[in-house]
Amino acid sequence: MNIQSLSIVIPAEKCWNHCKFCVSRQHSEDYGTNIVSATNIPQGYINRMEFVRDEGCNSMILTGDTEPQQNLPFIYKLLEVNHSLRKPFYNISMQTTGTNLNPEEIAKLAAAGITTLAFSISSLDDKTNWDLIEAPEKVRTMRLVEIIACAKQNGMNVRACFNLTSEFRETKPGVLFIWAKNNKVDQVTFRKIYKDGNGKEAQWVARHEFPEARLGQFKNYVQMNGTPISRLPYGFIQFSVHGISTVIDDNCMSKDNIDEMKYAILRPNCHLYSRWDDTGSLIF
Repeated sequence: MNIQSLSIVIPAEKCWNHCKFCVSRQHSEDYGTNIVSATNIPQGYINRMEFVRDEGCNSMILTGDTEPQQNLPFIYKLLEVNHSLRKPFYNISMQTTGTNLNPEEIAKLAAAGITTLAFSISSLDDKTNWDLIEAPEKVRTMRLVEIIACAKQNGMNVRACFNLTSEFRETKPGVLFIWAKNNKVDQVTFRKIYKDGNGKEAQWVARHEFPEARLGQFKNYVQMNGTPISRLPYGFIQFSVHGISTVIDDNCMSKDNIDEMKYAILRPNCHLYSRWDDTGSLIF
């Protein structure tokens, strides 16, 4: 089994954002009762972490159906548990839009073991970015470039994950790399937005989808200006573009390739899955 990363679904009741293109709201599988909490991480949950680690995977991603930082007590407990494993995960990233983060919390997250903050970016303009994810005013705490600078000051790597919607339709790839370079971003991912069904979010994606021709131009730019570094386990090629690690993710839900496992997903019900939107993808 070739697992690229372990995605930890952080338990939380309801996301304070309401992203117009939200993946989670485009599928609604029933995964049963949440078992884990900041005061209860059972041995079965730990066993599944160790199983993925024993398969040779050393990358853990804190993510979920909400902002991970909505449940910081669980995150700090989880990182404690990780340090106690026979073979801890050392490459630990947290996916976030940056909402409600502040310098003190970023410093604590870095000290607890998080090595990378991966920012989901929908626009380089802060107000537009917040509006596209419908972030409440009370969690719009810092400008994106300020959060990135704070992460760098605390020794973290920074990944800029650009959500390719119509907001970037007229933006040249070179402009995004200049922005990334100026803000000392270490990694860039260009992510094709997922669409499924006919719900509100899927309809929004259909209206604001990034044209395939433009995606092709981004791919050409990366190939023409980059140097191939490695092929990731799921097949994506990692390039070095202007000194920045770069990947184009045009299959974020891991649906096409059945021979490799892009990620294992550990849910709060204490079970491990290989796909985000299919309860039948249970590993154990």
